[in-house]
Amino acid sequence: MVSVIVASRKDEISMRIAEILKDCYDFKEVDENLYRTRGIELRIISQKHLYADGLGENWNADLLIVASSHRSEAGVKALLTHPVGNWGPKAELGGAPKTISTTSAKALYTSINVLREEADRLELTNWRVGLEVTHHGPRTNVPLIFIEAGGPPDQIPERRALEAVASTCFRVAERRLNPDLVAVGFGGGHYAPTFTKLSLEKRIGFGHMCPKYVMPIDEEMIRQAFEKTIEKPRLAILDWKGLKSDHRKMLLETFDLLGVEWMKAR
Repeated sequence: MVSVIVASRKDEISMRIAEILKDCYDFKEVDENLYRTRGIELRIISQKHLYADGLGENWNADLLIVASSHRSEAGVKALLTHPVGNWGPKAELGGAPKTISTTSAKALYTSINVLREEADRLELTNWRVGLEVTHHGPRTNVPLIFIEAGGPPDQIPERRALEAVASTCFRVAERRLNPDLVAVGFGGGHYAPTFTKLSLEKRIGFGHMCPKYVMPIDEEMIRQAFEKTIEKPRLAILDWKGLKSDHRKMLLETFDLLGVEWMKAR
């Protein structure tokens, strides 16, 4: 089993990150679109990564790390990491309706903390570093995370930001850190500020994260959130103020049925 960094030819920023990886981490070409170094693979795909359903399922991979662009209509420059999947009945950005892909809380915990280190090291002082909640495709059974850089849709990020993503991708592929707790998150906004803070300051690793704007979700989706985080967390952390009271009640009743413990974010 190998960890695989994935870049898409349909994403210019993704390909720029791949070039930095090849230049700086001694990747050797093995075959067309396949490079290796120190037990880590870099694979280039022709599809847009969001729509590459089944990604990595024939690669003997233990983790997929997708290097990606990020678009902010508000123009906020950010270095981000997140799991993928669709909580609701639509799959407008890849994947399948009401289906989330497998992910790793340890990989996400490592990536957010390494992104923070790299942003500090490279003096990316005007860049936000954070988690995003589970959203968009692709659908796959292989543990998968995205690591992204971006901001205004019409701008290519400065090279230092792409270097931060390349370094983070490589370091996550090399070794995963161990958080003190692993959990699934519920509530709050798309950029998961509460869960980001807990990851960076309280050593809590999050697998899937479900935001307020997709609520309510049903028992099956809640079950998926726990089962498709490979560390199999039995703890839910709720952004209490970031949930409506009836949604909180529904979640707590479902946690009781599933035998899941819960706590308010602190």
